[in-house]
Amino acid sequence: MREGMMEPLVSVLIPAYRAGATLRDAVESALRGGLPAERLEVLVESDDGSDCAMVAGLPSVQVAVTGIVGSGTGAARNRALARARGAFVACLDADDLLAPGWLAALLPKARAEGAAVSALEVEEGGAVILQLWQDLRRLGFADLAASGASVRGLVARRLCPPFVEALSQDVLHMLQVMAQRGGCLPVGAAPYRLRMNGQGVTAAADFPVRVHAAYLEHVARLEADAMLPPEMARAAAQVFRAKIALNAAFVAEGAGRSYYRFIADRLRG
Repeated sequence: MREGMMEPLVSVLIPAYRAGATLRDAVESALRGGLPAERLEVLVESDDGSDCAMVAGLPSVQVAVTGIVGSGTGAARNRALARARGAFVACLDADDLLAPGWLAALLPKARAEGAAVSALEVEEGGAVILQLWQDLRRLGFADLAASGASVRGLVARRLCPPFVEALSQDVLHMLQVMAQRGGCLPVGAAPYRLRMNGQGVTAAADFPVRVHAAYLEHVARLEADAMLPPEMARAAAQVFRAKIALNAAFVAEGAGRSYYRFIADRLRG
């Protein structure tokens, strides 16, 4: 490191697979996260052989092209995590967005408690169809179980377990972090925006079957995790048991709706 240069404080991990239409928007949202450029690194991990030229020249951005193709989101995140230099890590999908100031809003909370999560917005067809946790001060296992949604946040690098290659890995990862920190985390009001385009994993016809199998694997994985306090591991596993029940309700009652449209309707009662 040259004299006078500072190490990045936050690393944002972005796996990129056939993401040419959305990647720049995602990266630029991270750059608007409220941190000085020298304290941020945005690690784009190509998983399709692309050089990601549309973002390669942006400040704070590093693109890794390893030649590995189609390894999956978990493997790509792990490669980015291995080269992350920041003391704190956030995951951003290449088709999602961080609200302006998202990183700066979460950083003090993550510094104080090791990790923090954010409010969530789900966009479908260009409109926000679901908003979660804007009014919560802390998010616990029960909140996640009731929502059936994904969760994102900012986590101390030292607390980050490796990612697995499975559906709902983002929820598993955050549950593992939460279990290390007593089962709940502070919430930042600046939202993470999930952008659903009707062509993703949750839109596939076999999604309910595949995600059911993944949830069962996550329950077993959490309950067997010797690194977690047993009572926390059991409580975290209950989140996936709740998601199994919610997935069954989606199969029975979804009636042509997307998963998140079903969730939004259900939460509205």
